[in-house]
Amino acid sequence: MTATLKKIANDLMTLPPEERLELADMLYERANPGDAKAIEQAWSEEIKRRVEDVETGRVKLIPSEKVHAEIRRKLNEIKARRLSPRPSR
Repeated sequence: MTATLKKIANDLMTLPPEERLELADMLYERANPGDAKAIEQAWSEEIKRRVEDVETGRVKLIPSEKVHAEIRRKLNEIKARRLSPRPSR
């Protein structure tokens, strides 16, 4: 990596995360223009498939409150295991 590139990279690391991601997307898209179109098409098809799955009842949606509660429960279990004393050998 050249000194110029290192300086640019260091300067870019001061950007907020969302701006760094936006820049990364722009750089990737320009480096791989055909890939960007293929990726966009694939996501479009995936979105259509997922909407159809919901509309036809093939998948069941879970309310976000229930998902968040389950995540909190699991994180609390992990935290409790880490805080509990380990048996001596």
